[in-house]
Amino acid sequence: ESRHSELSQAFTSIQKIRFDDAPEFFHLRHATFEDFFDTAASLSYPALIKERRLSFPAVAIQSEFQATLVGEAAFVTLTVKTIGRFATVFIYDILRERDGALCFQVEVTTVLVHLDTLLPLPIEAELRDVFGKPLRE
Repeated sequence: ESRHSELSQAFTSIQKIRFDDAPEFFHLRHATFEDFFDTAASLSYPALIKERRLSFPAVAIQSEFQATLVGEAAFVTLTVKTIGRFATVFIYDILRERDGALCFQVEVTTVLVHLDTLLPLPIEAELRDVFGKPLRE
């Protein structure tokens, strides 16, 4: 019950896990990030990159595998752990669709940068509002 209420605060995407995906779950987290951004923000993530020249590269990643997913469909749930001045920490839970078992979790720290300089930028209010939607409390 408490797990369900926590997930209701998160953004969730459904992905089918193929054999080639098994060792490479990290692309699922980025696909989910883009899907979330497209849903929660006023512009798409590709537009943020192309028009505003902003990006959120990963600067730290921690992950833990807990169960197999090959041949299964999975829910990928994104929550925001913290929003700092320059960095945001995202947590991605990859849950097996048929039973909800947590199979993989990854914590990713990203930093907002301008693509022309690659220098960190303070996260502006508009983006803080976007990332505050799936905040994990």
